[in-house]
Amino acid sequence: MDSMARSWQRLRALSPALLDWGLALLMTMLMLLSASPLANQPGGYAATFLVTLPLGLRRRYPVPVFLVTMAGAILGGGHVNGAGPGYVAIACIMIAAYSVGAYSSRRLPSLGLLLAAGLVVVAIHGELPAIPAEIGPFLVLVPLWLIGSAIRSRQLRADLFEDRAARLEREHDAAMEAAAAAERERLAREMHDVIAHGVSVMVVQAGAARQVLGSSPEQAREALLSVEETGRAAMGELRKMLGILGDGEPAAALAPQPGLEQLGPLVRRTEEAGLPIQLHIRGDRRPLPQAVDLAAYRIVQEALTNCLRYSGLARTEVRLDYRDRELKLEILDEGGHDPSPGAAGGGRGLAGMRQRVELYGGTLEAGPRLERGYAVRAWLPLAPATS
Repeated sequence: MDSMARSWQRLRALSPALLDWGLALLMTMLMLLSASPLANQPGGYAATFLVTLPLGLRRRYPVPVFLVTMAGAILGGGHVNGAGPGYVAIACIMIAAYSVGAYSSRRLPSLGLLLAAGLVVVAIHGELPAIPAEIGPFLVLVPLWLIGSAIRSRQLRADLFEDRAARLEREHDAAMEAAAAAERERLAREMHDVIAHGVSVMVVQAGAARQVLGSSPEQAREALLSVEETGRAAMGELRKMLGILGDGEPAAALAPQPGLEQLGPLVRRTEEAGLPIQLHIRGDRRPLPQAVDLAAYRIVQEALTNCLRYSGLARTEVRLDYRDRELKLEILDEGGHDPSPGAAGGGRGLAGMRQRVELYGGTLEAGPRLERGYAVRAWLPLAPATS
């Protein structure tokens, strides 16, 4: 059974055209060897070839093949003496008729053609050869099996397409859900960065204002103005995010996201909160992809927020190094803090920075420095700089 199944698979793997021409030659040999009445008529060999050889083109030209096959059977004289065309010729006509139904693109016209051909045969008093009793059941059962097999194959293909469509729909829904979850996570990180940085700066500035309120009202006033400015900036960024979420403010949704161009104001606001910062930029500054530019800004923002919280307002350095294929960010402070997951709020910030960096194929290092303080270093891949 296995060898028969393999042989059948190899046969099905052959070219359809090769199979059709093999069928046409086989029917020709059978008709000649069976001494068909069609071949015994004057010009019978030419009629034989008209009946059998066109089957080699039955897939490409099903309707012409059927017409030529019928014409060969009729014009060959098989009906003149009532002998009939013979079993092989009848089989060729059946194959040609099947090909019309299976491969013709015009279903109803092809059916009408078959009915018209049947009427022509009736009109010229065509007769079928007598069917032996032992062959009759097979002539009924085998075509029925072929029809049932064809219907089953078509149903299996339809079920397969339906399952595939359902699977693709499920995959599409899963992809949409994953995209929505990723977008929610991104917005959560954005809101965390904005709120954490803004609130940290405002708390430090408000504390400084409280300490100098009695002795230096003017310094307290400047600190409170800085608190107001920081709060307005944070509210502006939050309004943009809410616009993206669809709060009825399309202009806010289209507003540009911050990038390294806004790094100066970020450093200035943090310095006003009491954190001494030195900004160093190496390499040739160049435009960055918007997503990478935003990620770099948020990494610096979150690192400075941690410095405000945990470094004791120690001296801090922000270094940007524009290299040929990457951007290196360093935020170094001289304090003694450790924004680990155990520290209040530290775990969320470092996790967000790490996710941002990994999203763009970069790396992040965060930990205590050898001498004193804490270091955050990130490498973001960039396209090579063009001269």
